[in-house]
Amino acid sequence: MKALVWTSLLFVIVLVSLSAYLRLAHSGIGCLDWPACYGHIGEAPAVSQPVSRENAYQRIVAEASQPLAWATPLHRLVASVLGLLVVFLVALALKQKKDRLISLLLLFVTVFLAVLGVKSGSLHNPAVVMGNLSGGFLMLGLLGWMLFKDTGQHGDVSREQQPKLLLPGKLVGLAVILLVLQILLGGLTSANFAATSCQSLPDCHGSWLPGAGILKAMDLSRDLEVTSMGQAIGGQERIDIHIAHRLGAVITGLAAFAVGFFAWRAGGRMHFAGGTVMLLVLTEFSIGVAAIASDLPISLAVAHNWLAGLLLLGLLKIASLNR
Repeated sequence: MKALVWTSLLFVIVLVSLSAYLRLAHSGIGCLDWPACYGHIGEAPAVSQPVSRENAYQRIVAEASQPLAWATPLHRLVASVLGLLVVFLVALALKQKKDRLISLLLLFVTVFLAVLGVKSGSLHNPAVVMGNLSGGFLMLGLLGWMLFKDTGQHGDVSREQQPKLLLPGKLVGLAVILLVLQILLGGLTSANFAATSCQSLPDCHGSWLPGAGILKAMDLSRDLEVTSMGQAIGGQERIDIHIAHRLGAVITGLAAFAVGFFAWRAGGRMHFAGGTVMLLVLTEFSIGVAAIASDLPISLAVAHNWLAGLLLLGLLKIASLNR
C-alpha cells in the first residue's frame, strides 16, 4: 500500500505543477507581448450555454495551436491515471481496514475536481480557480499525511527514542495552518490577476498594509468583469490582495523557518527534515522576490507554486515525527 501512496503522491505533485502552468499560461504570464497580455482571458462565457460538438472541436483545435500544447493533454492523462490510483487506494484501504477515512476523502476530492474540470475552461470565475487549486493541494496534504503519519512507529527507532522538538507541538500545527492560508492567498492573487500589481520592493508603491479592497478580492461569488477585448478588469483589490500575500509570506516564512530550525537542532531523523524545510523556505522566498524583480517569468511562477507543495510536505513530515 505504501508504494501505491508514493506513486499517487508523485502523480499529484506533477498534476499540481501542470495545473499551475496551465492556469498561469492561460492568464497571460509568459506571453509574447507581456505584460499587455496579462489578464486577457476573452469574453465571459454565456450563462447555461450548451457545449455543442462543433464548439468542443473548435476548442480542441484552438488548444492544439497554442505553444506548448502538450500541457493540456498531459494534464488530462495524469489526472485520469491519478483517478484510477485513488480508486485502487480506496479499495485497498477498505480491504485492509486501514486509512479508510483518508482514502474516502481522497476519492471525494478526486470526484469534486473531475466535476469542476468540466467548468474550468476559463478564468472568469475565481471560485473555480480556487476550487481547483485548493483541491489539488488538499490531495497533496492527504497523501503526504497518509505516508508520513506512521513515521517512527514501525521503523528502527521507536517513538520513545524519537527526538522531540524543543518547542510546543502546536507551533508545528500553526505553521501548517499559516502555510495553507498563504497558499490560498496566492491562489486569490492569481485569480484576481494581481501578480504584477506591486512592482516595488519591499513596499507596494508606498503601501505596506492592504485596504478594504481585499474583501472584493476574496469574494468568490462574482464573475470577473472583462472589457470588450476580453481583458479582465481590476482595481484596488488587486493591490490589496498582493500586499496581503506579501505579508503572509513573511509571517508564514518565519513560522516555517522556526519549525525547521528547531527540528534541525533536535537531531535524529528530524535533522534532515528540518534542514530541508529551512532550505525550502529560503528558496521559496527568494523565488518570490526574483519573480517580482524579473517581470514574473512563468518558470519562476510555476516553481513558486511547486515549492509551496514541497514545503507543505516538509512540515507534515516534521509534524509526524513530533507526534
